Amino acid sequence: MAPALRVRPAAIQPEPHSVSPYRPSLTDGLPPTMSAQRPIRLAFLLLAATGLVVSAHTMAAPGSPDDGKPDPTAGPPPLFEPLGDGEQQPFDDGAIPEVIAQAVAQSRNKPIGERISTISAAMMGTPYLNDATGEATAPDFDPPVRYDAFDCLTFVEEVLALTLSADERGAAEVRNSLRYGYGRPPSYEHRQHFMLQQWVPNAIESGWVEDITAEVGETRLLEKSVTLRNWTWWKGRSQFLLPDSLLPTGLFQLPILTPGAAWDAAPDLPDGAIVLTVRESKDHVPIVVTHLGFKVSSARPEQPFLRHATKMGKQPRVRNDWLRWYVEHNRWYQWWPVAGFTVLMPREQGPRVSALAEEARQANSAAERQRRAQRPPETTSRPPTAPVRKPLVAAPSGGP
Repeated sequence: MAPALRVRPAAIQPEPHSVSPYRPSLTDGLPPTMSAQRPIRLAFLLLAATGLVVSAHTMAAPGSPDDGKPDPTAGPPPLFEPLGDGEQQPFDDGAIPEVIAQAVAQSRNKPIGERISTISAAMMGTPYLNDATGEATAPDFDPPVRYDAFDCLTFVEEVLALTLSADERGAAEVRNSLRYGYGRPPSYEHRQHFMLQQWVPNAIESGWVEDITAEVGETRLLEKSVTLRNWTWWKGRSQFLLPDSLLPTGLFQLPILTPGAAWDAAPDLPDGAIVLTVRESKDHVPIVVTHLGFKVSSARPEQPFLRHATKMGKQPRVRNDWLRWYVEHNRWYQWWPVAGFTVLMPREQGPRVSALAEEARQANSAAERQRRAQRPPETTSRPPTAPVRKPLVAAPSGGP
């Protein structure tokens, strides 16, 4: 049975726009036109304020499509359309898309910077998905490899795997070494979850990359002491299904470029260099490295790109941003100030080093032969030399 309504006297009956006969409306006592407009105005102001806050936190690089202008960093069209609201991410079987396989084949004998640029360009526009991969078994059932979505780390790992292997069939060995450590079986417990404490030292020790930070600009040494108490207090601890015994502790160091030095050095970084964003140390947070991407050249030598899988903008995806803009954007980010940037350079591997050296030797030999062929013949004649006369020598006298 519906509850009985309490009827007010006719002289004070609420207006039709009233919320409830039991609860006075915010517009009671106002003229009908004003009372009808007030909720609309309040809603409009609330939406405007929300838009300002959102835009402040999703600022895109100048000229990107997120600020309504043509995108000078546009690459090939996305491999996959961004997901709609409520859509589930499909399970990717790890098959390499044809456009990426072609990029790998076309750049196979190019220098490492060109290979990274070509292969990563084939992934432009792919949607961003945090923690995109796993072991396809408990506790992380995500696929070990996928090309329908990346986060910043899985994007870098996949580009390196395809770049440093002899061909795409050998990518799994490189990928697993970067992700789990050389020779270690793939498992959630073996995964290099933490950049400062695990991923960076492992990649350097395994010979996949080298730290070139000190070679490109003025550096300082960031030190981070991590204890089990830091892990316990950290609000992100619950995201990692690891026992306390597997959490890395100790004193960790990382050379970093100051933001000013990184801005100055940006055009001189080699193509394919990995740029790590390093935050100021917080006592209750055991991590400091929060992002990474590749430096690639643009048509403007003084304005290189940072190519990365990023959450920035209206459509999180793999995209280009001006590297110098990115440095400045992070320099003034107050919520968690940036300490600086670390630069790692991927290293050529095994037989490819010999092949590239032989290719360079052959190119140099061909250039030398071409220079000799273009050299004009000598036309100067040498003066004739006078004949050399031998001195007369008396024959020895022979006696009895």
